[in-house]
Amino acid sequence: MPTRNMGNRLIDEIINELKKGINVALIAPTGWGKTRLAFQVIAELAKMGYKIAYAVPTLTLAVHKWEELVSFSPPSAILTAGAAQYCVYRWNYPQRHCNRCSMGKSTDVDVPKIVTYFELNKLVPDHVCAYWVQEAIMHRYSVIVGHYGRLGKILRYVHFLVADEVQERYLPFIESKPLSEIAELLSIDADQLTDVSVIKELAEERLTADPLKEDELYTLLQLLKKTCWIEDGVLYCMELYDLTHNIPEFAITATPPPGWPPEGWGRKIVIEPRTKPKAYIEPSADFYYKDGYSGIGLHLYMIIKWLKQKFGTKCVIIFATSSVRNILRWNLPQASYEPPKDETQIPPSGVVIVDAWGRMRVGVDIRYCDAAVLPWPALHVVARRRLKAEGKNPDTAELILSVQHAGRIMRPRPGETYEDAIRRKIVVFAAARFWRHKDYLTQHFDIEELPAEL
Repeated sequence: MPTRNMGNRLIDEIINELKKGINVALIAPTGWGKTRLAFQVIAELAKMGYKIAYAVPTLTLAVHKWEELVSFSPPSAILTAGAAQYCVYRWNYPQRHCNRCSMGKSTDVDVPKIVTYFELNKLVPDHVCAYWVQEAIMHRYSVIVGHYGRLGKILRYVHFLVADEVQERYLPFIESKPLSEIAELLSIDADQLTDVSVIKELAEERLTADPLKEDELYTLLQLLKKTCWIEDGVLYCMELYDLTHNIPEFAITATPPPGWPPEGWGRKIVIEPRTKPKAYIEPSADFYYKDGYSGIGLHLYMIIKWLKQKFGTKCVIIFATSSVRNILRWNLPQASYEPPKDETQIPPSGVVIVDAWGRMRVGVDIRYCDAAVLPWPALHVVARRRLKAEGKNPDTAELILSVQHAGRIMRPRPGETYEDAIRRKIVVFAAARFWRHKDYLTQHFDIEELPAEL
């Protein structure tokens, strides 16, 4: 954590740079206090009369950060959300149906200076749409909070952007939907859903034929506009964040991509970790998607056994793609699929397996697991091609994600210091592909080779 003097000096420095129109990047370890410092910057700028957007990747994370942000007493602040959060008809894309809706679109509602979208929904009269009230009053607030998807609406009202978890811009956002659910929606057998184009064609046919399912079908068609593929009975669809803007930005992250920020982007402030967690890298065994991950189950079983014997590790978490998780269901049958919330929830097997591309990615602390094992989280070939087409290196996305996952276990337990937690946590990068990025990983970890006898 920064000392008071150091924090005040950094805050003044960052504010001065932003007021000059210079972007600022703060790179600091997990647990250092980046977000708290960002909130101090936001509060100081707001008290000077500036308007600031605070953006995070997801609405869930924005709600999680809200209470801490307002504890710094900004003059006014609003936590915003998209139209679907307000719609009384529960449309997924309500604006498509707004011309059918009888609710009013604006009102002179008396709104507090500190307000959230869910409070706003309760404040407006029953005959008025709270979403359109939000859009009408947003410009009044000195601090506007929202997820990345709302930046296009928010940035027109503000002088500065504070972007948290900025590494998410370099990672694909992947949604999933089981083919069984899609088949039920389309009233067909799941075996008929052999290709993405087939799903799209059937959904378009049903859209006009089945008005009762119109919203669900339209939602599915919107999903299919992204880069999609089918794997293990699940439809996956991927998109990339597009955050182009022309206002000064304060960007914060613990896991910057290699080479970020680019030359000429602005000022970079790097806080070196006082203590680095121990990490081991597999120097020889490689597992690729195209090879079907043959042998990976036994490999991970031996690593878990070694962690328990050498370090007395009681809870090991594995972040894995769907293909690897399916293999591990057979090799580690006693594993849990939910991280423990306290010591009593650690499974008897001491093994937890979670989705590498799912909800454990951002803003989650898994402090009751003491070791993280990371197979190379190989993207599907379709996703890799899309990243390459956008001029992005897919290896970079996978590498950032792995470092980010390792950070999920680094938070201290109650009564424990951050440095003590770091000293007892162990990370294993369980594929030789990580070895090629050893220089980058050394920025975050004290690196050793995984023992050859494994």
